[in-house]
Amino acid sequence: MRVLVTGVSGLAGSNVAAAAAQQSWDVLGCFHDEPVELEGVQSVGLDMADRKGCVQLALDFEPDVVVHAAGGVALTRFEREPYIAQLDYVGAEHTLAAARVVRARYVLVSCDWVHSGYRPAGLRFSESDLPDPVNAYGRSKLACEEAAMRSNVSWLITRLSDVYGVNMSRPARGSEACERHVWEHSGTALRFVRRLREHRAMPAPPGLRRSPTYAWDYAQRMCELIAQGCEGVYNMGGPVSLGRREWLELLAAAFGCPLELVGEGSNGAFLQACGEDPHLKLPANTALSDEKVRAAIGSSAVPPGVGVRLMREQLSRMQGPVRLQAR
Repeated sequence: MRVLVTGVSGLAGSNVAAAAAQQSWDVLGCFHDEPVELEGVQSVGLDMADRKGCVQLALDFEPDVVVHAAGGVALTRFEREPYIAQLDYVGAEHTLAAARVVRARYVLVSCDWVHSGYRPAGLRFSESDLPDPVNAYGRSKLACEEAAMRSNVSWLITRLSDVYGVNMSRPARGSEACERHVWEHSGTALRFVRRLREHRAMPAPPGLRRSPTYAWDYAQRMCELIAQGCEGVYNMGGPVSLGRREWLELLAAAFGCPLELVGEGSNGAFLQACGEDPHLKLPANTALSDEKVRAAIGSSAVPPGVGVRLMREQLSRMQGPVRLQAR
């Protein structure tokens, strides 16, 4: 099978490309600015705002599947810079055009924030629940979903929730650059760990709940859905719904950080600690039900306690136990 993956320099995209290569599939990974490398994966620069370039790349590579995993930037930029959402949508439209011209299947990486979050703590969103995003990032992802649904290609939408793990891509600029790339481009979980290792407090808002998803597990499950020819919307959240304090304490314990650094705080204080606008609206509970994908694959996702341990082991293998300390 030939698979084209966009966003290969990011957490989700790099894991999907690496997992697909592990299946002995022929994988082409696309990056935008910084050239990256992955074992077993060809990589190429691609500007997704260039429709002709997207289509030509598909004609040259002739993929059976196009996985669109690109598009993640700071949440605040989606609120303050409307063109970011426009670029996000254009990327979906142009990768759909690329899939269409070679009659490839299309896989979109979306997220749980297409939902409103207005749900009691013990309940989760299923695929049948109507999306109703409350911030610009969620609205942008929903627009990309709707573009895929309107298209005349075979499509699969996977909704991620709070993805964490280790970025599998590497810049070709030496070991120090690789270490910095891992810590800076592996999502919020490692950024939280870096802050805790610097002995800076992490405020945890009591009302926010998500279902953390281990990136490597997600990538393997996605490959299974692709191999089975699955179509439609699939929630790919982890199996456990966690509040922010539970999640931060789990990360702190796994990486040997003082638990007292994690305390209760407001949404604004949490966002500020994440480097985001403290006035940004966050959906309260976007934990996802994973019953549909569990039934399709026949197994449960990795729980967060196991996933965090596996993430730490990945870092240790890649950087050595001494270099686990974030800079």
